[in-house]
Amino acid sequence: MPANFPNIPRTRSGFKIQPATKLIRSPYNQVEEVWEEPGDMWQARLAFSFLTKAEARLLRSTLTALRGHVGTLFIHDTAHSNEGSWNGTPVVDGIDEYGVVLNARGFAESQTVAKRGDRFQLNNRLHELTEDAVTDNTGRVQLQFQPEIKTIPKDGDFIISSEPKGLFRLANPSQIPDWSGSKAGVRNIQLEFVEALSEV
Repeated sequence: MPANFPNIPRTRSGFKIQPATKLIRSPYNQVEEVWEEPGDMWQARLAFSFLTKAEARLLRSTLTALRGHVGTLFIHDTAHSNEGSWNGTPVVDGIDEYGVVLNARGFAESQTVAKRGDRFQLNNRLHELTEDAVTDNTGRVQLQFQPEIKTIPKDGDFIISSEPKGLFRLANPSQIPDWSGSKAGVRNIQLEFVEALSEV
């Protein structure tokens, strides 16, 4: 089971979805062709302007345990907060749910329970809503989001909206700093992660 990224205060936390698309334009007639593949992934950048010696030691040991690209971590975007209430206990409603639309049940009835831009975690993957979610009188709703579901969930799997996390691995293990600093601590640490697509 992957560990959670340690609870160390960050100066900056930035998450974005990198689409697996490519635009090709003919140099002769400027006709465009768009290639679209099912490999959209999250990218995360974390920055720490100052770490105490204890914090640096904890972070260093966490990154060392990853063994480069091998290990993975669950990471929450501390700069993000959901605006919707997410009232209820939402779960997956049905089987064979995949793509960028998910049937859900267990929400509060007949209300806007989630806002466009809110995020949720389903199993190991982080998703971001592209439309508001308005439930019917049974507490059911279709969630529309990106990126797509890669592993089909089970009926009743929980939909996590409180501090949702994505599963990441180091983008470039060579970027791990040498941890040189003063007696007080270490300054200006920046780390980049990419979603662990093979495990979501």
